[in-house]
Amino acid sequence: MTYEMITDQAGLERVLDKIGDGIAALDFEGWNIIRLAQVCNDDVWAVVDFGPAGANWFYEVAHWFEDAAWIAFNSGHEKRCFAKHGEVYPTVWDVAHLRRAIEGGGHMSLKLLAGWELGIEMDKTEQASDWDNGDLRQEQLDYAADDAKHTWAIWKKLRARADDGHMACFNMLDSMTDTVIEMEETGLLLDKTHHRGLIEQWQKLNDEREVRIRELITEDEVPNLNSGKQLNDLFARLLPTGLLELWPKTEKTGLLSTANKDLLDMAGVVGANPLGECLRLLAERSTLQKYLSSFGETLITKASMAKDGRVRARYNIGAAITCRFSSSGPNLQQVPRDREFFGERLSIRKGFIAAPGNLLVSYDYSGIEMRVLALVAGDEVLLNEVVYGDPHAAMAEFVAGRKIDKKVTEDKELRQSMKAVNFGIVYGTTALGLAGRQGWDFAYAETLLEHWADSYPVAYRLRHDMRDQAKATGYLTMIDGGTIFTGKSVGLTRCANYPVQRAALSVMAHAITRHGESMRELRERYPRDFAAVCSTIHDALIDEASEHLAPLVMRTMRKDMELGFLDVFPGHSTDKLVEGGLGPSWGELEEIDA
Repeated sequence: MTYEMITDQAGLERVLDKIGDGIAALDFEGWNIIRLAQVCNDDVWAVVDFGPAGANWFYEVAHWFEDAAWIAFNSGHEKRCFAKHGEVYPTVWDVAHLRRAIEGGGHMSLKLLAGWELGIEMDKTEQASDWDNGDLRQEQLDYAADDAKHTWAIWKKLRARADDGHMACFNMLDSMTDTVIEMEETGLLLDKTHHRGLIEQWQKLNDEREVRIRELITEDEVPNLNSGKQLNDLFARLLPTGLLELWPKTEKTGLLSTANKDLLDMAGVVGANPLGECLRLLAERSTLQKYLSSFGETLITKASMAKDGRVRARYNIGAAITCRFSSSGPNLQQVPRDREFFGERLSIRKGFIAAPGNLLVSYDYSGIEMRVLALVAGDEVLLNEVVYGDPHAAMAEFVAGRKIDKKVTEDKELRQSMKAVNFGIVYGTTALGLAGRQGWDFAYAETLLEHWADSYPVAYRLRHDMRDQAKATGYLTMIDGGTIFTGKSVGLTRCANYPVQRAALSVMAHAITRHGESMRELRERYPRDFAAVCSTIHDALIDEASEHLAPLVMRTMRKDMELGFLDVFPGHSTDKLVEGGLGPSWGELEEIDA
């Protein structure tokens, strides 16, 4: 079959009549105008030219696309095009989400998908062509036609492989798209003065660590502290063979890894001596360098470029292997929580504020990782502890060898430090990892790991059950019905990590979809008020709303997040499930009775 070239409304009407209320692939070329639409299924393959700027007729016919269901790659583009140029909202499904439901998440392009599923190499040379003006070249038309043809072929192949569980997971992922578009278009207002002060504090802490490192490593030994090779050469000369064999290596170069995790792990192995201190300082400096580069001037520049001072990021659905979100341009998913940061309380979240006359509303799933682990594993002891007890306090009491009083500063800090221990174990950390992060010796860390496993044996056994499944099938089946390809050789860390992260994502996905629909209904009821979904960060949702509407938005968000949890785990308690409220900034939230 060769594609048909359509240049008038009669031809488009004939093609769309063939598709009717069925399913076909769709791809647009152009943004300032929609120059081409490519459609393809088993009965139709056509390229529609709506004409150049000034003579473009897409707006007149956009509503004709509303009867069919369309398959696109990166459906956010097509949905935005329909909204911007036609003010219509047809059904558009994203083929990449079906791939993620079957194989697991990850960043992908249509070219990669075509290679994986069809075994072909797509030529994307024409992608950056001028699509808005003048006559289009034959090469452009052929390129555009192939995009739709390959999208349809990929959809058919994936759909044939997908069972009911995969389709349930696909629908869960795909249903978030409209709300994610709203987040990307709304953004978060940044208080640049507050953020500037935060940058200065980060820089101060970074400089202090560099001074202390230079007391241990001279510039003659390592001229550039950012050079992994120079650090590798130094430690390779200084350390005995036994320690070097333990040190994780980089996959590409085989050098000693200077990633934060590995530096902290090796600090735990080395112990409390100058070398261990040096490794911890290098890890802390690395963290501060990342904050400065990712959240420092970058956020101020981004806010300054926007007329309204808002920071707008891209939220990538299913970008992680577990299908959790990533964020880019900037990476707001990695905004650190308010906490003690090397002895100082630094609140980046206070810098995200509401516009005058508005309030921010945010709820966060509280300790969702431990709750969903208990539910996925069926560990009633852990579930009871999470909902009605305090697993962090329980671990703190084991470490202290006594009852703790959370009103006492020392005990409060001990309990806080045990959060990292508990969550680390939930995500599959080893005794080596615990030792590195907490500054403990290996034997003590191993004792704590064994205590956790003895306390919650069913939850701890989940990782072994998952590994058995992966060894047998090469896949892990997730709570939402989707699967993740692992191969038959997979470590316990991933087998502990993947089911928990995916279950947390499933809860958030249902909450996002529900809340987006609720907010659209609120805007219809209160058209004069401002109410928008601004962001999702880890296990939190953030809205902005007019002051008098904010209490209603707060109640609505809480309800949607509880119902999202019940969509995944019906019939279970929602006690202590979410925490948050409303306030002038993301860092100043209070739950009110309203």
